[in-house]
Amino acid sequence: MNTSKIRETNDNRIIGSVRIMLGIIFMMTGVMKIALSKFGTAWGLQLTEANIPLSGFVFWFIPVLEIVIGVSLFMGFFSRVAALIVLPIMIVGIYVHLTVINPGAFPAQPQEPYVPIVVFLLALVVVIKGGGSWSKDLSFTLS
Repeated sequence: MNTSKIRETNDNRIIGSVRIMLGIIFMMTGVMKIALSKFGTAWGLQLTEANIPLSGFVFWFIPVLEIVIGVSLFMGFFSRVAALIVLPIMIVGIYVHLTVINPGAFPAQPQEPYVPIVVFLLALVVVIKGGGSWSKDLSFTLS
């Protein structure tokens, strides 16, 4: 499989900054759901109240996936692939924000789906433009 088109990007600092910011957001949210009981409890509440299937599996799988995606985005390694995985996660996040009415399920963000919508749009930029400046993808593109 030829990965050169998937990894192709240019030296764009704005895109690089967006990618790094997304990486930090995803590393933080994944770690917070696993390591901080307040966020783990809220995460479980979101899954239960939104009737997410396989919630026991999802409870652990998504935070680990978020950490992996966050590291990939932060480093700029296969940025488009990582950002593409973000899109369905944020679609479900928007759904959760629209269906869960318990304010205790959202301890660090508004109950309205502002955050998942903005993250979706930022991830879409990375899907279209690639990893930008400071990415492993850029060093791959230039070699």
